[in-house]
Amino acid sequence: MEHRTLIITRLAEHGEEVRSFTQGLSEQNLKERPSPDKWSLHELVLHLIETQDIFIQRLTRLLVEEKPDIEPFEPDRARREGLYLVEHLEGRLATFTEQRATLVKLLQTLADNQWLREGKHPDIRHYTVEKCMEGLMRHEEHHLYQMYNVFFRTQE
Repeated sequence: MEHRTLIITRLAEHGEEVRSFTQGLSEQNLKERPSPDKWSLHELVLHLIETQDIFIQRLTRLLVEEKPDIEPFEPDRARREGLYLVEHLEGRLATFTEQRATLVKLLQTLADNQWLREGKHPDIRHYTVEKCMEGLMRHEEHHLYQMYNVFFRTQE
């Protein structure tokens, strides 16, 4: 499978996977941490929602601006301290799903020269639209694996 097609396909699948890990679980199950140092499903989902927002902003800048400066991703310190637990999941998840569908449709329309548009990232040479979207894909894969492990702990 061609690399860009793989990215688009996986990003579409990730949207469905995120939703599947939350369906049918009580709020208590969603917010239960497997251990004090690991995030709950609720926290992981909200982290992915926040991350998607950041990567959509990056993508927009890469497509609209000429070689924009891209800041490294720094998760919000308050999020790491557990403030995700006070946020409501269902509405945010619905918005995430809509945004993901729009993102996937947009990526399917990009021309080769758009995939190669560059920004300046302090840690990544030749930071292109393709690298940006691959970064989102890989980041989500990491957290989806964590969600998989947490989900099956709640089923025991």
